Amino acid sequence: MITPYQHEPLSGETYPSTLDEQLSALESDEWIRRFTRSRRRLASDQFRPLYHFSSPENYMNDPNGLCQWQGRYHMFYQFRPTGVDRVHWGHTVSNDLVHWRDLPPAIFPTTERDCFSGQTLVEDDRVVAIYHGTQSGNAIATASDPLLLNWEKHPNNPVIPGDNRSMTGADITPNNEGYRVFDPCIW
Repeated sequence: MITPYQHEPLSGETYPSTLDEQLSALESDEWIRRFTRSRRRLASDQFRPLYHFSSPENYMNDPNGLCQWQGRYHMFYQFRPTGVDRVHWGHTVSNDLVHWRDLPPAIFPTTERDCFSGQTLVEDDRVVAIYHGTQSGNAIATASDPLLLNWEKHPNNPVIPGDNRSMTGADITPNNEGYRVFDPCIW
């Protein structure tokens, strides 16, 4: 087990529960300010995608967990914020699947090393995410607020324990001892 993560360099936030209050809180949110500065700085990069979504800084991979919640589309993706050595679930929202708005990272690593890909499932009153926590196992988090800003991890995570080895890919172990699987699917 690794030491719990202190969300460097920015802290995870708890956001208000109503849409109007959330939109107001995002106006002064440090993640959003940081992402806005980064997008301005990268705007002149001739190789930066213009039509397809790209992360506000550093790199992204494995877009996942696309869902529609309360009339908006949410996309999550593996994201390593600049200056941070651990993978988070990045988060963006759209009304039309073309124009995307950055939101703060959705799922931060805590006792897991990284938060790798997974899926989301929309239920009547909440969205459930399953993701792979490296060096821990598959875990669940839920959110029910309008912009899916307040994710709560299941208290019994990992719900499917792993083997605590470092995960850098889908490794086939030597001597046909088995294999490790991650990037869980919820449906």
